[in-house]
Amino acid sequence: MTEFLNGLLRWWPLPFFLIQMIMAWGMWSLAQKFVSRTDCKDCKSGVEDRGEKSNNRLAALESNVNALPSRDEVRELSDKIGRLSEKLGRVDGRLIGINRAVDLLNQHHLRMPE
Repeated sequence: MTEFLNGLLRWWPLPFFLIQMIMAWGMWSLAQKFVSRTDCKDCKSGVEDRGEKSNNRLAALESNVNALPSRDEVRELSDKIGRLSEKLGRVDGRLIGINRAVDLLNQHHLRMPE
């Protein structure tokens, strides 16, 4: 029994050393799995920059949308275009009649003896 205790006392640093090595490896592995503070700050600043750019783009888009005409203005413009189209149709009909009359006058003048 004393020999066993003497052998154990002689080799006890080895198991403790192995246990400490395993614990050190475990701590190193955990450190690799988690994000460091500097990496977190860098990532956070990148996200904040993208957020600020997105907010600027959104504000520009909102100002552009606010500059667009309203539904009532578009409807009013459509009505005006419709009335203008009707008037142009009437003017076109009159011009066709005038062109026909001018053609008849030209034909008459061309047939007249001098």
